[in-house]
Amino acid sequence: MKQIARKIQIAVIALFGMTATVVAQDFLLSQPWSATTTIAPSFAGYTGGGRVFATYRNQWSNMNGSQTGVVGYDQYFHPIRSSFGAVMSYSSQGGGMLSQTQFNVQYNYAVQMSKDWFFRPGLQVGLFYRTIDPSRMVFADQIAVDGSLLPSTAFQATTTQLVRFDAAVSVMFTHPYFFGGVSADRLLGNNISFTDQPETKQNLKLNVFAAGMIPISKGYGKYDPKDDVTFAVLYQWQGQYHQIDIDAMYHRKYFMVGVGYRGIPFHSPEGLSSSDAFKISIGGSYAGFSLSYSYDVSISSLVNISGGSHEIVLSYRFLEKRPNDRSFFCY
Repeated sequence: MKQIARKIQIAVIALFGMTATVVAQDFLLSQPWSATTTIAPSFAGYTGGGRVFATYRNQWSNMNGSQTGVVGYDQYFHPIRSSFGAVMSYSSQGGGMLSQTQFNVQYNYAVQMSKDWFFRPGLQVGLFYRTIDPSRMVFADQIAVDGSLLPSTAFQATTTQLVRFDAAVSVMFTHPYFFGGVSADRLLGNNISFTDQPETKQNLKLNVFAAGMIPISKGYGKYDPKDDVTFAVLYQWQGQYHQIDIDAMYHRKYFMVGVGYRGIPFHSPEGLSSSDAFKISIGGSYAGFSLSYSYDVSISSLVNISGGSHEIVLSYRFLEKRPNDRSFFCY
Protein backbone atom coordinates (compact mmCIF):
# COMPACT_ATOMS: atom_id res chain seq x y z
CA MET A 1 0.00 0.00 0.00
CA LYS A 2 2.84 2.38 0.77
CA GLN A 3 4.35 1.70 -2.64
CA ILE A 4 1.03 2.50 -4.30
CA ALA A 5 0.75 5.73 -2.30
CA ARG A 6 4.31 6.68 -3.28
CA LYS A 7 3.54 6.08 -6.96
CA ILE A 8 0.40 8.14 -6.71
CA GLN A 9 2.28 10.98 -5.05
CA ILE A 10 4.93 10.91 -7.77
CA ALA A 11 2.25 10.98 -10.44
CA VAL A 12 0.52 13.95 -8.81
CA ILE A 13 3.79 15.86 -8.54
CA ALA A 14 4.60 15.13 -12.14
CA LEU A 15 1.28 16.57 -13.18
CA PHE A 16 1.78 19.68 -11.05
CA GLY A 17 5.27 20.22 -12.39
CA MET A 18 4.67 19.45 -16.05
CA THR A 19 1.22 20.87 -16.85
CA ALA A 20 0.14 24.36 -15.92
CA THR A 21 -3.49 23.55 -16.63
CA VAL A 22 -3.63 21.03 -13.81
CA VAL A 23 -2.16 23.52 -11.36
CA ALA A 24 -4.69 26.14 -12.44
CA GLN A 25 -7.72 23.84 -12.31
CA ASP A 26 -10.34 24.84 -9.73
CA PHE A 27 -12.06 22.48 -7.31
CA LEU A 28 -15.07 20.42 -8.38
CA LEU A 29 -18.23 19.50 -6.49
CA SER A 30 -20.46 16.47 -6.96
CA GLN A 31 -23.48 18.46 -5.75
CA PRO A 32 -23.04 21.82 -7.48
CA TRP A 33 -26.83 22.30 -7.48
CA SER A 34 -26.83 22.39 -3.68
CA ALA A 35 -24.13 25.10 -3.73
CA THR A 36 -25.16 26.97 -6.87
CA THR A 37 -23.29 30.19 -6.10
CA THR A 38 -20.07 28.26 -6.79
CA ILE A 39 -21.30 27.94 -10.40
CA ALA A 40 -22.24 31.55 -11.11
CA PRO A 41 -22.96 34.79 -9.20
CA SER A 42 -26.36 34.93 -10.96
CA PHE A 43 -27.52 32.21 -8.53
CA ALA A 44 -27.19 34.48 -5.48
CA GLY A 45 -30.65 35.01 -4.01
CA TYR A 46 -32.24 32.46 -6.32
CA THR A 47 -34.23 30.94 -3.43
CA GLY A 48 -36.32 34.11 -3.30
CA GLY A 49 -35.09 34.75 0.24
CA GLY A 50 -31.95 34.01 2.21
CA ARG A 51 -29.71 30.97 2.39
CA VAL A 52 -26.58 29.79 4.17
CA PHE A 53 -24.81 26.56 3.26
CA ALA A 54 -21.71 24.52 4.04
CA THR A 55 -20.12 21.81 1.86
CA TYR A 56 -17.36 19.32 2.60
CA ARG A 57 -15.80 17.08 -0.08
CA ASN A 58 -13.21 14.33 0.29
CA GLN A 59 -12.03 13.33 -3.18
CA TRP A 60 -10.13 10.08 -3.81
CA SER A 61 -10.22 9.24 -0.11
CA ASN A 62 -7.75 6.31 -0.38
CA MET A 63 -5.16 8.39 -2.22
CA ASN A 64 -4.87 11.47 -0.02
CA GLY A 65 -6.23 13.25 -3.11
CA SER A 66 -8.00 16.48 -2.14
CA GLN A 67 -10.28 17.95 0.49
CA THR A 68 -12.56 20.91 -0.13
CA GLY A 69 -14.68 22.99 2.20
CA VAL A 70 -17.10 25.71 1.11
CA VAL A 71 -19.37 28.03 3.09
CA GLY A 72 -21.69 30.61 1.61
CA TYR A 73 -24.46 33.12 2.22
CA ASP A 74 -26.80 34.73 -0.29
CA GLN A 75 -30.07 36.64 -0.10
CA TYR A 76 -32.61 38.28 -2.41
CA PHE A 77 -33.95 41.72 -1.46
CA HIS A 78 -37.37 42.15 -3.05
CA PRO A 79 -37.73 45.98 -2.86
CA ILE A 80 -34.62 46.52 -5.00
CA ARG A 81 -34.78 43.26 -7.01
CA SER A 82 -31.15 42.66 -6.10
CA SER A 83 -29.26 39.78 -4.59
CA PHE A 84 -26.03 39.75 -2.61
CA GLY A 85 -23.85 36.82 -1.68
CA ALA A 86 -20.51 35.75 -0.25
CA VAL A 87 -18.63 32.47 -0.71
CA MET A 88 -15.48 31.23 1.03
CA SER A 89 -13.70 28.04 0.03
CA TYR A 90 -10.63 26.07 1.05
CA SER A 91 -9.13 23.23 -0.98
CA SER A 92 -6.09 21.10 -0.26
CA GLN A 93 -4.38 18.62 -2.59
CA GLY A 94 -1.73 15.99 -1.98
CA GLY A 95 -2.08 16.00 1.79
CA GLY A 96 -1.54 19.76 2.05
CA MET A 97 1.14 19.97 -0.60
CA LEU A 98 -0.93 22.52 -2.55
CA SER A 99 -3.76 24.53 -0.99
CA GLN A 100 -5.93 27.50 -1.83
CA THR A 101 -8.25 29.73 0.21
CA GLN A 102 -10.65 31.98 -1.66
CA PHE A 103 -13.24 34.62 -0.73
CA ASN A 104 -15.73 36.14 -3.16
CA VAL A 105 -18.61 38.62 -2.92
CA GLN A 106 -21.45 38.51 -5.44
CA TYR A 107 -24.23 40.69 -6.80
CA ASN A 108 -26.99 40.23 -9.36
CA TYR A 109 -30.11 42.07 -10.47
CA ALA A 110 -33.39 40.40 -11.46
CA VAL A 111 -34.82 41.92 -14.65
CA GLN A 112 -38.44 40.86 -15.18
CA MET A 113 -38.98 40.09 -18.88
CA SER A 114 -42.52 38.71 -18.58
CA LYS A 115 -44.81 37.25 -15.94
CA ASP A 116 -42.65 34.14 -15.50
CA TRP A 117 -39.31 34.93 -17.17
CA PHE A 118 -36.43 36.77 -15.51
CA PHE A 119 -32.96 37.78 -16.66
CA ARG A 120 -30.25 37.83 -13.96
CA PRO A 121 -26.85 39.35 -14.83
CA GLY A 122 -24.30 38.79 -12.07
CA LEU A 123 -20.89 40.02 -10.95
CA GLN A 124 -18.32 38.51 -8.59
CA VAL A 125 -15.09 39.94 -7.19
CA GLY A 126 -12.70 38.44 -4.69
CA LEU A 127 -9.23 37.24 -3.86
CA PHE A 128 -7.45 33.96 -3.28
CA TYR A 129 -4.45 32.85 -1.23
CA ARG A 130 -2.45 29.91 -2.61
CA THR A 131 0.37 28.02 -0.87
CA ILE A 132 2.71 25.15 -1.71
CA ASP A 133 4.80 22.94 0.58
CA PRO A 134 7.87 21.71 -1.35
CA SER A 135 8.87 19.43 1.54
CA ARG A 136 5.93 17.16 0.68
CA MET A 137 7.08 16.71 -2.92
CA VAL A 138 8.72 13.54 -4.16
CA PHE A 139 9.93 13.39 -7.76
CA ALA A 140 10.76 10.26 -9.71
CA ASP A 141 14.45 11.19 -9.97
CA GLN A 142 14.71 11.30 -6.17
CA ILE A 143 14.00 7.61 -5.59
CA ALA A 144 17.13 5.48 -5.46
CA VAL A 145 17.26 1.77 -6.26
CA ASP A 146 17.14 0.90 -2.56
CA GLY A 147 14.07 3.13 -2.05
CA SER A 148 15.84 5.96 -0.28
CA LEU A 149 15.28 9.58 -1.33
CA LEU A 150 17.93 11.64 -3.09
CA PRO A 151 18.08 15.44 -3.50
CA SER A 152 16.23 16.82 -6.52
CA THR A 153 16.47 20.05 -8.51
CA ALA A 154 13.29 19.36 -10.50
CA PHE A 155 11.40 22.10 -8.64
CA GLN A 156 12.89 25.19 -7.01
CA ALA A 157 10.26 27.53 -5.55
CA THR A 158 11.07 31.23 -5.26
CA THR A 159 7.95 31.75 -3.13
CA THR A 160 5.56 29.43 -1.33
CA GLN A 161 2.64 31.90 -1.02
CA LEU A 162 0.58 33.88 -3.51
CA VAL A 163 -2.25 36.39 -3.09
CA ARG A 164 -4.25 37.39 -6.17
CA PHE A 165 -7.45 39.31 -6.94
CA ASP A 166 -9.95 37.91 -9.43
CA ALA A 167 -13.40 38.48 -10.95
CA ALA A 168 -16.27 36.66 -12.66
CA VAL A 169 -19.42 37.59 -14.60
CA SER A 170 -22.53 35.60 -15.50
CA VAL A 171 -25.96 35.79 -17.10
CA MET A 172 -28.95 33.55 -16.43
CA PHE A 173 -32.52 33.24 -17.69
CA THR A 174 -35.02 31.79 -15.24
CA HIS A 175 -38.55 30.42 -15.32
CA PRO A 176 -40.42 28.61 -12.54
CA TYR A 177 -39.73 25.34 -14.41
CA PHE A 178 -36.39 26.14 -16.05
CA PHE A 179 -33.12 28.03 -15.84
CA GLY A 180 -30.11 28.33 -18.11
CA GLY A 181 -27.05 30.52 -18.34
CA VAL A 182 -23.32 30.95 -18.66
CA SER A 183 -20.55 32.28 -16.41
CA ALA A 184 -16.96 33.31 -17.05
CA ASP A 185 -14.51 33.14 -14.14
CA ARG A 186 -10.77 33.80 -13.68
CA LEU A 187 -11.11 36.92 -15.80
CA LEU A 188 -7.81 38.49 -14.68
CA GLY A 189 -5.62 35.63 -15.93
CA ASN A 190 -3.32 35.76 -12.91
CA ASN A 191 0.20 34.35 -12.85
CA ILE A 192 0.05 31.59 -10.23
CA SER A 193 3.56 30.20 -10.65
CA PHE A 194 5.67 29.65 -7.53
CA THR A 195 8.84 30.16 -9.58
CA ASP A 196 10.24 33.11 -11.51
CA GLN A 197 10.17 31.25 -14.82
CA PRO A 198 8.08 30.21 -16.56
CA GLU A 199 4.86 32.04 -15.77
CA THR A 200 1.74 29.95 -15.23
CA LYS A 201 -1.28 31.96 -16.29
CA GLN A 202 -4.58 30.94 -14.74
CA ASN A 203 -6.91 29.92 -17.54
CA LEU A 204 -10.33 31.43 -18.08
CA LYS A 205 -13.04 29.17 -16.65
CA LEU A 206 -16.33 28.84 -18.52
CA ASN A 207 -19.49 27.29 -17.06
CA VAL A 208 -22.55 26.60 -19.20
CA PHE A 209 -25.56 25.29 -17.28
CA ALA A 210 -29.25 24.47 -17.64
CA ALA A 211 -31.92 22.61 -15.69
CA GLY A 212 -35.59 21.84 -15.99
CA MET A 213 -38.24 20.47 -13.65
CA ILE A 214 -41.03 18.07 -14.60
CA PRO A 215 -43.86 18.29 -12.01
CA ILE A 216 -45.53 14.99 -11.17
CA SER A 217 -48.25 15.95 -8.69
CA LYS A 218 -49.71 19.16 -7.30
CA GLY A 219 -48.45 20.60 -4.05
CA TYR A 220 -49.07 23.82 -2.19
CA GLY A 221 -48.65 26.28 -5.05
CA LYS A 222 -48.62 26.53 -8.81
CA TYR A 223 -44.83 26.17 -8.94
CA ASP A 224 -44.36 24.13 -5.77
CA PRO A 225 -45.32 20.54 -6.72
CA LYS A 226 -45.42 17.74 -4.21
CA ASP A 227 -43.36 15.49 -6.49
CA ASP A 228 -41.01 16.43 -9.30
CA VAL A 229 -38.13 15.14 -11.39
CA THR A 230 -35.34 17.55 -12.28
CA PHE A 231 -32.72 17.16 -14.98
CA ALA A 232 -29.61 19.33 -14.95
CA VAL A 233 -26.49 19.75 -17.06
CA LEU A 234 -23.28 21.64 -16.24
CA TYR A 235 -20.42 21.98 -18.72
CA GLN A 236 -17.10 23.27 -17.33
CA TRP A 237 -14.14 24.29 -19.46
CA GLN A 238 -10.77 25.59 -18.23
CA GLY A 239 -7.71 25.44 -20.46
CA GLN A 240 -7.22 21.89 -21.74
CA TYR A 241 -9.58 20.55 -19.09
CA HIS A 242 -13.32 20.15 -19.69
CA GLN A 243 -16.11 18.00 -18.35
CA ILE A 244 -19.88 17.57 -18.21
CA ASP A 245 -22.01 16.86 -15.15
CA ILE A 246 -25.38 15.31 -15.97
CA ASP A 247 -27.77 14.86 -13.05
CA ALA A 248 -31.29 13.54 -12.56
CA MET A 249 -33.04 14.08 -9.22
CA TYR A 250 -36.37 13.02 -7.80
CA HIS A 251 -37.80 15.33 -5.14
CA ARG A 252 -40.79 14.62 -2.91
CA LYS A 253 -41.43 17.38 -0.38
CA TYR A 254 -38.95 16.41 2.36
CA PHE A 255 -36.91 13.85 0.42
CA MET A 256 -34.50 13.84 -2.53
CA VAL A 257 -32.57 11.12 -4.34
CA GLY A 258 -30.42 11.54 -7.43
CA VAL A 259 -28.01 9.93 -9.85
CA GLY A 260 -25.45 11.57 -12.07
CA TYR A 261 -22.49 11.21 -14.40
CA ARG A 262 -19.27 13.21 -14.67
CA GLY A 263 -16.97 13.11 -17.67
CA ILE A 264 -17.11 13.49 -21.43
CA PRO A 265 -19.11 10.57 -22.86
CA PHE A 266 -17.91 8.93 -26.07
CA HIS A 267 -14.66 10.92 -25.97
CA SER A 268 -11.34 9.07 -25.63
CA PRO A 269 -8.34 11.27 -26.50
CA GLU A 270 -5.22 9.19 -27.22
CA GLY A 271 -7.17 6.09 -26.21
CA LEU A 272 -7.78 7.32 -22.65
CA SER A 273 -11.32 7.38 -21.28
CA SER A 274 -12.75 10.79 -20.38
CA SER A 275 -15.34 9.28 -18.05
CA ASP A 276 -14.68 10.10 -14.40
CA ALA A 277 -17.48 8.88 -12.12
CA PHE A 278 -21.08 7.96 -11.51
CA LYS A 279 -22.72 9.94 -8.71
CA ILE A 280 -25.32 8.81 -6.20
CA SER A 281 -26.96 11.32 -3.86
CA ILE A 282 -29.62 11.32 -1.17
CA GLY A 283 -30.99 14.07 1.03
CA GLY A 284 -33.83 15.48 3.04
CA SER A 285 -35.20 18.83 4.16
CA TYR A 286 -37.37 20.07 7.02
CA ALA A 287 -38.24 23.49 8.46
CA GLY A 288 -35.82 25.27 6.13
CA PHE A 289 -32.90 22.92 6.78
CA SER A 290 -31.54 20.60 4.07
CA LEU A 291 -28.93 17.87 4.35
CA SER A 292 -27.61 15.80 1.45
CA TYR A 293 -24.84 13.27 0.87
CA SER A 294 -23.28 12.02 -2.35
CA TYR A 295 -20.77 9.34 -3.28
CA ASP A 296 -18.76 9.22 -6.51
CA VAL A 297 -18.16 5.76 -7.92
CA SER A 298 -14.99 6.08 -9.99
CA ILE A 299 -15.13 4.67 -13.52
CA SER A 300 -11.71 5.97 -14.55
CA SER A 301 -8.37 4.15 -14.43
CA LEU A 302 -8.27 4.96 -10.69
CA VAL A 303 -11.29 2.77 -9.95
CA ASN A 304 -9.32 0.18 -7.94
CA ILE A 305 -7.30 2.59 -5.79
CA SER A 306 -9.12 5.93 -5.46
CA GLY A 307 -11.69 4.96 -2.84
CA GLY A 308 -14.26 7.19 -4.54
CA SER A 309 -15.31 10.63 -3.31
CA HIS A 310 -17.62 11.65 -0.48
CA GLU A 311 -19.50 14.94 -0.23
CA ILE A 312 -21.98 16.36 2.26
CA VAL A 313 -23.98 19.61 2.06
CA LEU A 314 -25.92 21.33 4.85
CA SER A 315 -28.03 24.41 4.12
CA TYR A 316 -30.68 26.61 5.71
CA ARG A 317 -33.19 28.80 3.87
CA PHE A 318 -35.01 31.72 5.49
CA LEU A 319 -37.23 34.73 4.75
CA GLU A 320 -38.97 33.10 1.81
CA LYS A 321 -42.19 35.02 1.17
CA ARG A 322 -44.33 32.16 -0.19
CA PRO A 323 -43.87 28.85 -2.05
CA ASN A 324 -44.25 30.42 -5.51
CA ASP A 325 -41.24 32.63 -4.82
CA ARG A 326 -38.97 29.67 -4.26
CA SER A 327 -36.61 28.20 -6.80
CA PHE A 328 -37.55 24.64 -7.67
CA PHE A 329 -33.88 23.79 -7.58
CA CYS A 330 -32.90 24.56 -4.03
CA TYR A 331 -32.75 21.38 -2.00
